[in-house]
Amino acid sequence: MTIRKEPLSRGSFFVCMIISGVVQCELQRAEIRGNSIMKVVPPATIKWLVDAVGEQEALSFVESSGGRRIWVPTKAKGSKLSTLYGQDVAEALCLHCGGEKYDVPLCRRWRIALLHCQGLTNSDIASRVGCRHSYVSKALGMPAEKDHDLRSRIFRDDRQLGFAL
Repeated sequence: MTIRKEPLSRGSFFVCMIISGVVQCELQRAEIRGNSIMKVVPPATIKWLVDAVGEQEALSFVESSGGRRIWVPTKAKGSKLSTLYGQDVAEALCLHCGGEKYDVPLCRRWRIALLHCQGLTNSDIASRVGCRHSYVSKALGMPAEKDHDLRSRIFRDDRQLGFAL
């Protein structure tokens, strides 16, 4: 089980838990002491990168190059890799797999969990991750909403008279 706490306002925070690959999030009221934000644990395929450069840098690297095979030079300084992704990412890649080709993983469930904890909607997450809305809902452990249920909830106007006889 992995837990991430995101502060929203004074005295409340958003908790995201990953339990066997399913993200469960809820709003909780509690006292936040200091800097107690916990991170979503990345998959083993990129844990070394997240540890080296941080969550946001690793996320931007995976989003920009996920699914590609890239050549990693032995030295990062002055390489094309450092101009494309930054010096920190290039150095971490060179230390991990310098002189080889590296297949950048997609890490869809990890990206979905991070983006959900950042407050993005399921449609926005699906667009950024490159999958369907229903896949995001399943990954987050939410039932997929039917379009007509969503439409009736969004476009309901209490000022209108009903047609009930």
